[in-house]
Amino acid sequence: MKRLLEVVDGKLLYGSDVPITDITNSSKDIKKGSVFFAIKGKTYDGHIFLEDVISFGASAVVIQDLEYASKLRGMGVSVIYSPDTRKSLAVASNRFFDNPSSHLKVVGATGTNGKTSVSNILQQFFRFAGYKTGLIGTINYRIDDEIISEGHTTPDPIEWFRTLKLMKDRGVTVVVAEVSSHGLDQSRVYSTRFDGAIFTNLTQDHLDYHKDMEDYFRAKEKLFYQTLEFNPKPKGSVSFDDIYGRRIYKNFKDRFLMTSFGVSSPDFKIEEIHLSLDETVFSYTTNTGREVISAPLLGEFNVYNLSAALSYLILDGFDERFLVEKSKELKPVRGRFEVVKRKGVTVVVDYAHTPDGLEKILNSLNKIKKNRIITVFGAGGNRDRSKRPLMGKVAESFSDLVVITSDNPRDEDPRDIMEDILSGVSDKSKVILEVDREKAIKLSIELAKEGDIVLIAGKGHETYQIVKGNKYQFDDRKVAEKYLKEE
Repeated sequence: MKRLLEVVDGKLLYGSDVPITDITNSSKDIKKGSVFFAIKGKTYDGHIFLEDVISFGASAVVIQDLEYASKLRGMGVSVIYSPDTRKSLAVASNRFFDNPSSHLKVVGATGTNGKTSVSNILQQFFRFAGYKTGLIGTINYRIDDEIISEGHTTPDPIEWFRTLKLMKDRGVTVVVAEVSSHGLDQSRVYSTRFDGAIFTNLTQDHLDYHKDMEDYFRAKEKLFYQTLEFNPKPKGSVSFDDIYGRRIYKNFKDRFLMTSFGVSSPDFKIEEIHLSLDETVFSYTTNTGREVISAPLLGEFNVYNLSAALSYLILDGFDERFLVEKSKELKPVRGRFEVVKRKGVTVVVDYAHTPDGLEKILNSLNKIKKNRIITVFGAGGNRDRSKRPLMGKVAESFSDLVVITSDNPRDEDPRDIMEDILSGVSDKSKVILEVDREKAIKLSIELAKEGDIVLIAGKGHETYQIVKGNKYQFDDRKVAEKYLKEE
């Protein structure tokens, strides 16, 4: 405990130095010798479980609410006060797992859209260059191609630092990670030594958690502040076409080795773009000249995702000719503009679940369509309601036919969610409502004609639906393939 107290901004109120064998913030995971961090969350307050964790054998507890201090006197447990138990949990976890990021090159990607694709692209390039890599992201956690865990965008500090240590112990040298606004706001990755940071964009999402877009931006920006706090010479790449990206560029260009990407970028300037259902080709210029990239990553938004990765890697010292050649070998990310093609009808499965994400993929599809676009989508329950009508408006504007259905309704009535989406639609004659997602996909394929594109949006790589607390198996791609074969 003495070693943990050296890094935790806290004070020992009662008790003495005791051996710590485990670290946790869950009352369900208490073992003899555990130290328990009481976290005050929006839904639960860990302080109410203090007496339970002591009875389960905890050796020490870390509290933020001093009202509980007197109740713990004489209970045979060491009591530590910290003004911020979230941040203390992060630095304590880092120390408990032997500061793994100090032995790794860790690159963090943040932004509303594109984190998963940028992280996967970066991991592939580092592997092409011969590095043993780790990836921590939404789809899964991997060491090279080996999946070691299911994915979470940003895990809690204990899982985060435990995973980094596992990767270090397995010989990994480079880790690429998605870093969410929730994770940054809750100090989940605090005290990590990031080699650098990438910012993709900021558009409306998570306003059920963040009070407004400025609050959302401040959470994202923390990745750059925290990177500077633990690395005096970090690298950074941001989208110069995004107003928030330009703010980060301006705020950190004198403290980071900084670059940017975009059609308006002074560093990595995107130029001609050619889209198809087979490949994406675009050119870019830097201060060393012009290059042409050809990659099997589809959609205009993947030009930005690839540019985010390339601009960072050039900054990191990669040879540009190597990057140009290896771009041809990149593998698409599951559930991101994933094409399921049968005869004359093309089905595209994508994770787009924000107004901006939906608009970007629909905009790309409109540039390559031969006939109509039929869009099937819903919106998640118990999440930002304000984006639902915006998504309805986007779908109407960029589609010929819209089928509104369920996503992950969670504890909400899916029909209420669908009505929220529908409220953003002006021409309701373009819309079909079908609450059953499988029936909605079947219907869209039955209605499709030669040359049509059916976009199934919102779930992408997910293989489940969450309804009233239950998780049911559901895979958009497999459902689409089933009905494509029938057709």
